[in-house]
Amino acid sequence: MEVTAFLIEGMTCSSCSSTIERGVSKMPGVISCRVILVLEKAIVEYDSNLVSLEEIQEMIEDLGFGAQVLRVDKPRVASISVEDSKFAKCVFNLDGLTCSSCTSAVEKAVKKVGGVMDDSVKVTLLPAGRLDVKFDNNICSAASIITAVEDIGFGIELVSSVNDADTVSMSAQPNEKQGYFRIEKNAFLAKDYLSHVEGVKRVSFNDYKKRGNKKIQRFKSATTLDEALFEDEQVIDEDAILLVVYDDYVVGLRQLLDSMQSSSRILANGGLGTVTVEDYVSFTSNARAASSKRGSEIRQWRDRVLFAAAFSIPVFLISMVFMHISGPKQALMSKVFLGITWEEFLTWVLSTPVQFISGWRFYKESYHSLKNGALGMSILIALGTSAAYAFSVFVVLYNAIQDPVDRLMVAFETSALLITFVLLGKYLEAYAKARTSAAISKLAQMSVNEACLLETKNNRDGTTRQEERKIPIALVQRGDILLVKPGEKVPTDGIVAVGTSTIDESMLTGESVPVHKEEGSKVIGATINLDGSLQIEVTHIGEDTALAQIVRLVEDAQTSKPPIQAFADKISSIFVPFVLSASLVTFVIWIVLLELDIADMGKYRDEGLGNVSFALLFGISVLVIACPCALGLATPTAVMVGTGVGAKNGILIKGGEPLEAANGINAVVFDKTGTLTMGQPTVGDVLLLSAELQHIGDMPPSAKDGSTTQVNQRVMQNVFYLAASAENGSEHPLAKGIMQKAKEYGIGNAEDDVRRLAAVADFSNEIGKGIKCTVDGMTVNIGNRKCIEANSISARPGTFDAMEFLENKGQTAVVLCVNGKTEAVIGLIDKAKDDAATTVHVLENIFKIKVYMLTGDNRTTARSIASSIGINPSRVIADVLPGEKADCIAKLQGDGLRVAMIGDGVNDSPALAKADVGIAIGAGTDVAIESAQVVLMNSKLSDVIVTFDLSRTIFKRIRLNFLWALGYNTLGIPIAAGALFPLTKVVVPPYVAAFAMALSSISVVSSSLLLNLYKPPKIEKKYGRDATVGTLGLQLIKYTSTSATEPISIRCRSMELGGPCLCPSDACDCTDCAEHNRTTRVEPVDEENSATYPGCQTKWGKPCCCGDKCQCGTACASKMDII
Repeated sequence: MEVTAFLIEGMTCSSCSSTIERGVSKMPGVISCRVILVLEKAIVEYDSNLVSLEEIQEMIEDLGFGAQVLRVDKPRVASISVEDSKFAKCVFNLDGLTCSSCTSAVEKAVKKVGGVMDDSVKVTLLPAGRLDVKFDNNICSAASIITAVEDIGFGIELVSSVNDADTVSMSAQPNEKQGYFRIEKNAFLAKDYLSHVEGVKRVSFNDYKKRGNKKIQRFKSATTLDEALFEDEQVIDEDAILLVVYDDYVVGLRQLLDSMQSSSRILANGGLGTVTVEDYVSFTSNARAASSKRGSEIRQWRDRVLFAAAFSIPVFLISMVFMHISGPKQALMSKVFLGITWEEFLTWVLSTPVQFISGWRFYKESYHSLKNGALGMSILIALGTSAAYAFSVFVVLYNAIQDPVDRLMVAFETSALLITFVLLGKYLEAYAKARTSAAISKLAQMSVNEACLLETKNNRDGTTRQEERKIPIALVQRGDILLVKPGEKVPTDGIVAVGTSTIDESMLTGESVPVHKEEGSKVIGATINLDGSLQIEVTHIGEDTALAQIVRLVEDAQTSKPPIQAFADKISSIFVPFVLSASLVTFVIWIVLLELDIADMGKYRDEGLGNVSFALLFGISVLVIACPCALGLATPTAVMVGTGVGAKNGILIKGGEPLEAANGINAVVFDKTGTLTMGQPTVGDVLLLSAELQHIGDMPPSAKDGSTTQVNQRVMQNVFYLAASAENGSEHPLAKGIMQKAKEYGIGNAEDDVRRLAAVADFSNEIGKGIKCTVDGMTVNIGNRKCIEANSISARPGTFDAMEFLENKGQTAVVLCVNGKTEAVIGLIDKAKDDAATTVHVLENIFKIKVYMLTGDNRTTARSIASSIGINPSRVIADVLPGEKADCIAKLQGDGLRVAMIGDGVNDSPALAKADVGIAIGAGTDVAIESAQVVLMNSKLSDVIVTFDLSRTIFKRIRLNFLWALGYNTLGIPIAAGALFPLTKVVVPPYVAAFAMALSSISVVSSSLLLNLYKPPKIEKKYGRDATVGTLGLQLIKYTSTSATEPISIRCRSMELGGPCLCPSDACDCTDCAEHNRTTRVEPVDEENSATYPGCQTKWGKPCCCGDKCQCGTACASKMDII
């Protein structure tokens, strides 16, 4: 096997490089051929026993290129750049896309390239033309894709190319980061140095940006194979870009830069010169590049319009103004030469640059459209203008040769003005489309360019000091301490190390109220520090920050297609052939009508029009008034603006599909804990089942050593000592509530705690049941009914009655069991969020959505909480294990419901993924929850209302856009065809039709831009006692949106329909509910003098069962007063 490097002459584009690759690769004995266009080099690996060097060189020359052999050598594995993976992922920028027909054409062309994975091809029109594709390196290359796209008439530029191996590695090790160093000189030394630094995974040369002819000329002098191989890796020793993949838990870019510049070996060779940190792939760079590209596109359209207008306006004045004024008309009708008048000569000369210079784009695109079989709008423009121009040329020649008395009228103004108005429309459309991506630009502009680093320096006397140092944000590392002064933006995500302040997070979360921050609080990059100075420890950098993730989500959403877009694509695919047919039929019909004298031209015959020219006007008008672009822009522009508006309000919608799905949701399932409730349970009531626990620890051995109250206190302390010891370290919300209550008794591991927690042995977590462990030699179980049953625990009398009592009060009852017996029932209260009831009532009454609650709690507790916030008890799904939540969603879907699941995105992931729309609420900085299609950054339940309202608003706008686009074409084509001419005697001039066509696209984009005016619904709540039987509570909701204002009364559904109250007896808040007006109550007792003894059932509403040895004092004597 041998490898030869050739210097190739005569290559001008990617088609040339592809031609060489294909031609040489087909030769017997050739293993591979790689052509680097920018370096004008080809590297061929071949079997010299089957093919000779001279034959390869001859093949290249036969293909029409010059080939000069640089050097032949045996391939050295260590020197050759071999792809680590079979597949590569590339991103390209596209130029020339105007509508969905264009995107479809590109998609079809790329899919035809061998080696391309069809499912990976993604072409997006907005915010800027872009192609994402994955392909097999062994079959095709990026050059092959560039050739395919250029062959159908679109511009294409490679933005990035990543081996699939790198992608896999990055996903498997999320702590790996990429950095780019631009090095002025000695790049090889820098690469070698960095390769040996701990924490650096890979170092390679990279070149994401074009460097012009200077780079090409530099490498034409290469004469060795090594140089050619290095060039194959796009390596240059000067002005080089190094891509460094590193573990940011081990080393950072700043450390790499400092150590690299101070290396003695590098310094001995003259140093590296100027070294800068480049950032080619971050969201800020992408946003700047996209903004620059949009600005360039707008300027190009503007220049084309000005050039065309400079010629077409004089044509218009000559034909439409001066020809109607006697003096100028007489001069213009005089002949110049060969029987051609001044009017004909001047309009011909002036319209020709417009036709073939300004209109060249349409000819070029038409050629490629015909070649590819994907007809677009350009072919309509090219045919229409060409017909008008060719007819006018024919008229000029006819008039010159025949010199008739009634000269035929030329139509040069038609073609010139038509092209000018189309270009003007494209200019206005480009300007409007640029505004649709304003959300990304604004988000990117929030980022900070530099940060104030606090560095610890040593003083001569052995003490230390902190110095402030301004550094670029790209050099900030994980673990750095940054100083954020009042009024400054937080540079990146982190945790407050020192200081307190309030921070304005409204720009990211939509929450207008500043958030208090203290030591240990999380802060988000790009938010504004309002008052105090903060020192923050960096936790996330670069693409891992919340802002970067938000931008990425919004970008993905804006470039996605909702299912309804397929409708527009289908129409667009047949639109142009239909219009061509309609234009031809219109022309033929008018010719027939005029020749048979069925129709009369009226005044147009007096103006010099003949039958053919008159019919031609209608045919051309039909061609140019039709607009497939409006259809293609209807959906993506609305999705772009709408998702940007959502991001501004802290609602991240991941694309068009969930946006469309949310519009059709008719059932919402809320997870209870942390979603409808605060997620921070606190201990409510504690019901003691016996006095046995008073004997553990240092307590006296007998209850006789104290009063009933003292015994209660001792038992209660031991209950929480055992419970807190068992739950210590658990992250479960119920465990945190127990730990918090134990703290009130002085039990814990803090220095100020009176009683320390015991060590735990044999700990096991029984999912859905509880926990089991050993504390101080005692077997402790804490859990629900299933825990008691599973562990064969002996339930003391009244255990289940006590649990039911607490559950009816809306508390979650957990039982403490010691040595196989139940000892206490602890009630934990997880209060409903303030806006839970409001959200439920609005969803059910305004959006007509059925609301369900899903929880692992028992049915009684769950129904009590559900009733308190307005959820129908029949829609409570309780006693559900974590792994069963997705099955519950599937069951509802099986009943014909379109379900949205709302949870915290952590243990609800399977259910979120199973639902038609998964909504993760309270995501905070963790916005990249994969299982959720909609991410709400705040914990406000009212954002759920905004989500559904916004999705419906966006979808209404999409429908309106479709209605306008379809209505415009449905009405415009018949009018342009002359359907109203018999009544109005007016022809729609082609240039007016062209202007109308342009306005249709502009109108659709402008319609989508109106979504920026969206305001979230306003919800006003009235509190009173009328609806809650004397208890102050929510009484009336006033819902105000852009479409309506509606009041919502608070009452159970059954009573609103005239039926009986269906609320649980202990949770009824309905007005005038005779059924649940309770006739019994427990009178308050003096806890000090008449406290019940542990185990007495009067505590939970049952008769005292202590018997003759009752030690409850006066509590039993007044146990139940019936009134």
